[in-house]
Amino acid sequence: MVILRISVKAQSNKRNELLSACRLISDRTRQEKGCLDCRLSQDIDNENLIYLEETWERRSYLEEHFSSDIFCALLGAVKLLGETHEIRINDGSQTEGLEAVKAARSKEGRRDQ
Repeated sequence: MVILRISVKAQSNKRNELLSACRLISDRTRQEKGCLDCRLSQDIDNENLIYLEETWERRSYLEEHFSSDIFCALLGAVKLLGETHEIRINDGSQTEGLEAVKAARSKEGRRDQ
């Protein structure tokens, strides 16, 4: 099992727009092969902090997801509507970040990171 955690600090005037985009994206992500769960939440103390957590059956399914149009849409929404973000991948033995996403996307020929 592999867990992908994305935290985004939304631009204060774009929070609702980012939440809407993340809801649509998480609904589609749940339907992808190998996705066990996808949760969207907001920080209780700072409503501009948004968290997306995806649980995948295997690393290979997560890497396929990184190359999908839906993940590309997520990256675009985060870039357009967020101020800062962090990506963490945990497979139980190690934790990685954005560099693992870029490596997986470049293997598939996706350069629009």
